[in-house]
Amino acid sequence: MSKRQPLYYLVAMLVIGAFFAGQVIAETEFADLESSLDDEELLFGDIPSVFSASKYEQKVTEAPARISIVTADEIQRYGHRTLMDVLNTLPGFQTSYDRNYSYTGARGFGVPGDFNTRILMLVDGHRINENIFDGVVPDRGFVVDIDLIDRVEVVRGPASSLYGSSAFFGVINVITKRGRDLQGAEVSVATGSQESYQGRISYGERFDNGFEMLLSASGYDSEGDDRLYYPEFDDPASNNGIAENVDDANNRNLYAKLSYGDFTLSGVYEEYEKGVPTASYETLFNDSRTRTWEGRVYLDLKYQLTWSTILVQSS
Repeated sequence: MSKRQPLYYLVAMLVIGAFFAGQVIAETEFADLESSLDDEELLFGDIPSVFSASKYEQKVTEAPARISIVTADEIQRYGHRTLMDVLNTLPGFQTSYDRNYSYTGARGFGVPGDFNTRILMLVDGHRINENIFDGVVPDRGFVVDIDLIDRVEVVRGPASSLYGSSAFFGVINVITKRGRDLQGAEVSVATGSQESYQGRISYGERFDNGFEMLLSASGYDSEGDDRLYYPEFDDPASNNGIAENVDDANNRNLYAKLSYGDFTLSGVYEEYEKGVPTASYETLFNDSRTRTWEGRVYLDLKYQLTWSTILVQSS
């Protein structure tokens, strides 16, 4: 027997072991999906459906991915006010905040300052990642008010074969409400600490001829923390490291969704402004002129035709 044969056997055993270990892990993750639903729900209840995993609607127990679904009822029950609050409650996600943007990582990995470029964010299937850094910030500056979210579908793992770039850690698809979910007008007003104020007015309706509409306008203003201490700037020339009244934030958002038959027209106008107290990018410390501003406008026309229960064509 050649001396190299035991080495070949060892390599072969390692390869076979890795293959079966991968199968066990995959089967375990799939089993976790089913175990999250109790036996009575599997037998008698409605098993949730998901679209994002394969780009057609299927039961979560049939989807080839690890999926979490957060509904509007859960968002209201737990008092989430931003999409970042939702992600912070999900297993495998971690979030951080640098007084300018919020960041999220997955599976213990998150590069500071990468603007969440490894997660693909969708709103009703429309790509939200911007075209400069390919990033997205799911906090107060998100394009849709959280009260207009019907559910959030979170698909873990790479999905670049379906969605292209950014879908490395996962895909987050925000499904918005429809006119039938409101059936009239809604007015919401809230206030909180740090002189924070938030308001929203929405109108939704589904008419007898099948036409459906949802219109909404919302705004948010906050003064933030009035005094923040940074030891790195503890010097008389830098106000002894104290940033005063430079942590404010405000957001304005308009959203419209019209649908008739297989056609859906949706549009967004959003602008977000944030004071930056950390003097990032070598700017002046404790200077109210240091600000971040971003805006987004998009109009999306979608035609969706369902040929069968597993074949959906969208354009």
